[in-house]
Amino acid sequence: MESLQRPTIALLVEDDGPLAAMLERHLTRAAMVVHSVRTQEEAVRRAAEVGPDVILLDLSLAEGSGAGACRALRGRTDTAEVPIIVITANPLLATKAELFRLGADDYLVKPFDADEMILRIGAVLRRRARTSGLRRIGPLAVSLETGDAWLGATRIELTAAERSVLTELARSWPMLAPRERLLRAPWRSDLLASPNVLEQLVGRLRRKIAAAGGGVEIRAVRRSGYLLRAQSAG
Repeated sequence: MESLQRPTIALLVEDDGPLAAMLERHLTRAAMVVHSVRTQEEAVRRAAEVGPDVILLDLSLAEGSGAGACRALRGRTDTAEVPIIVITANPLLATKAELFRLGADDYLVKPFDADEMILRIGAVLRRRARTSGLRRIGPLAVSLETGDAWLGATRIELTAAERSVLTELARSWPMLAPRERLLRAPWRSDLLASPNVLEQLVGRLRRKIAAAGGGVEIRAVRRSGYLLRAQSAG
């Protein structure tokens, strides 16, 4: 059976092979799913693909720069609120101030203890969870407050009814949204009394997600409801 608890997804941006391998081992042991890349360009592309919960970003990259990656990630709708922990070899206060101006949430100075890294990740995730209303499913981000949705950097234009259904699906994720709950959503009215209106709305949502780039599916569970799932990149 699939686990009902979504693991933390970490994007590791590190071009030092041995260091990346060591960090990946520790992150994996902490029950995180790790996606590792080496360049600024790969960091931005991969973040859009996997929807990370936290990004570990080395400031010194051979291709591009950590500062450039931080700016690029903060400038995108899909990663604007994802916590970024910068890894740096420079302990100078001026560097730290610049990191926060770039949008980093925290930093680690080399050499650092792996246990400290895990603790800092937990801390930034807890802080962000208290203020963020976004729910991320793969490349899809849904505001649980407004119903706004983005697929990667693309905003999905939704009607009020589609917005309500997608919000309920995102709120229930990673578990199933029962059909009965979806039928009680705020969009329901006498004007939408058709017995198959829910199926019509889900069909429209599927088409809009596919048109925006895909990577997420709305799966029907017979006689029960629907659930959101990120599709495998492979």
